[in-house]
Order: sequence, then structure tokens, then C-alpha cells
Amino acid sequence: MTNKHREPLFTVFKRTSFSKKNSILLRVGIIAFTFLVSMIVCSIVIKENMFAIIGTFFSGAVARPWKLILDACILLGFGVAIVPAFKMKYWNMGANGQVIMGTLVSIVIMFYMGNFALRSGFNNFLTLVLMFISSVVVSTIWAVIPAIFKVFFKTNEVLFNLMMNYIAAGLVAYTNYALAKGQKEAQDVTLLNEGGWLPSIVTKNFNSNYLVASIIIILMTVFVFIYMSKTKHGYEVTVVGDSAPTARYVGMHTKTIVIRTLILNGIMCGILGFLYASAINHSMNPSMCGSLGFTAVLIAWLSNFNPIIMSIVSFGLAFLTIGTSKISSVYRIGNNDLANVIIGLMFFAILISEFFIRYQVRINIKMLNRKKEVEE
Repeated sequence: MTNKHREPLFTVFKRTSFSKKNSILLRVGIIAFTFLVSMIVCSIVIKENMFAIIGTFFSGAVARPWKLILDACILLGFGVAIVPAFKMKYWNMGANGQVIMGTLVSIVIMFYMGNFALRSGFNNFLTLVLMFISSVVVSTIWAVIPAIFKVFFKTNEVLFNLMMNYIAAGLVAYTNYALAKGQKEAQDVTLLNEGGWLPSIVTKNFNSNYLVASIIIILMTVFVFIYMSKTKHGYEVTVVGDSAPTARYVGMHTKTIVIRTLILNGIMCGILGFLYASAINHSMNPSMCGSLGFTAVLIAWLSNFNPIIMSIVSFGLAFLTIGTSKISSVYRIGNNDLANVIIGLMFFAILISEFFIRYQVRINIKMLNRKKEVEE
């Protein structure tokens, strides 16, 4: 009895080469087409002129340029914080919890030292230094605990970090309850006495806090790019990610590298937590980071863990988010469901473009002709 070998109708091959020019054109073409389709869908749902909707989208996105830059930088900050770990194939899904813990300790210090800090600028400086150090230390501990269990007890880092996220959210909820003296309706604690705030100049269209936070995150991005591409530690992270047995064979201490990398991860999340408390929100609540930690994972993957490309993707996503939210607000849709659909479509378009840049699909003509003959 002979077994007939059935050839597949479609075959996927990994591309050996694809020019930069063609890859850019493909990405831009697919994204532009998807955006146009999204606006047509909006026009049908809202029953308004498509060009008016597009005008609303762009006017909303650029109405507050500093807010747009800050949102993009926050996304970028979450992304670059997890890049070293993900490059090492350590799937750190706990960035939200690590940032929340950094914000928590900073807010507590602000709460109890705010009045003392306002007595002089020097006291405020000491408060900021204490907030920064405490935020970095606590976030680092929160990041390293799952890493220690991973390297010594072979636990699953994804589940461990997700549980750490829930614990962090619970600690924030309890702390809010305690600081509000048992008032259950107090969802967050906002500190308005400016003790522990970064110095700022606020005008109608500009807040220097946004500028300071953005500059710090941009410096973090440059640091991660240099660290990953120009240093021995970055090379070791890449080798461990490619093959941990090979890294051990050439004499690398993989356990040390994993823990060291998660220390770096925790430091950057601690900086973000400090910025949330001192410059961005001056408040905390269990959902303060939303889904930023998980969105950052997608941004990092789409950028192939390149911090420079991540900055472009983060800006594009922030632009899209603010623009679609403006559409929901102006046309009184009542929620962000339509905006989320558009964002999802754009992400799907980016994934499709990345697939066709990296892979080639071939149709088996012989199989297709044989199929037609059978049908006839």
C-alpha cells in the first residue's frame, strides 16, 4: 500500500532578502490603506462625512502637542524597560506592577513629607532624592523576585509576574484606603500641595513637567540602545536569548546575567514610577498604568526590540489613540469601543506588513489546477 504525498496549496518561505525601500513602502501602504478603511467604517457608523471625521482625528491629535509627546514617551518608557529582558527571552509581563510599586512608595513619601518639603527648595530636593531612590529600590526588588525564582526554581516568569501585578494593585488599593483614613469611596490619593513635585513652569499650552519626564525617558531609550548594541553586557543578553546552553558552554554565568538584567529592568520601571508621582499624575490608583505594560510588549515585538524604531511606533500609537479618542468625544459615541477597534485594526495591519516583509507566500499552481480538474 502506497502513501500518497499531498502537497500543500500554500507554502510559506522565510525571505532571504528584502530591501529597506520596499519594506518601508509596504508598511506605509498597508497602514495608509487600513487607516482609510477605518475612517470609512467610522463614517458608516457615525453617519458623518468621512473627511470631516479625518479632520477631527488630526485636529484632536495635534491640539495638545506636549500631551502627545508625553503619551508617546510613556509608552516608549515601558517598552525600553522590558527590552533587555525580552531580548533574553525572559518574558517579563510585570512592568505594570513594577511601575505601580515605584509610584506607591513615592506617593507615600510625598504624603508624609510634603509639608516639610515645602519649607525650602533644598528640603524639596531632598524629598525628590528620597523618592527617586526608594522608587528605584522597590521596583527593582519587585522585578528581581520572579527572576530569582525563575533561575533557581524554574518557575514560570509570566504567571509569577502577573501575580505580582495583582499584589501591587492590591497594595495600592489598601494604601489609598489607609491614607484616605478609611474612606472606601476614595479611589486614589492626589497630592496637590506640590511637596515632592518636580519644579515646573505651567502655561496654557505647556507644562515643563512633561518636558522633564519626556527628556528622562528619551535618555533611557538612548541608554538602552547603547547598552544592547555596544556593550559586553548587551552582547551577553543576546547570547543567552539565542541559546542559554551555548552561553553556559562558552563560560557565561546565565543566572547572574538574568538577575542583572532584571535589576536594570527594575531600575527603569522605578524611574517611571518616580516620574508618575513627581511629574505626571501626582497620584496613584490600582489601574493607573492601564494596559501600558502589555501594549509595550506588542510595541517591542513590532520594533524587533530596537529602541529607536520603538520611539517611532510609540509616537504613532499615541497619535492614533488621542485622535480616535477625539472622534469618540466630538461625535458623542459614549465610549472608546470604536477607537479601540481602529487601534486594533492598525495593529493588525502592522502585523500583516511585518509578516510579508519576513516571509514569502507561494501558491502551488499544480495543486490549484488539480483542484479545479477535480471540481469539474
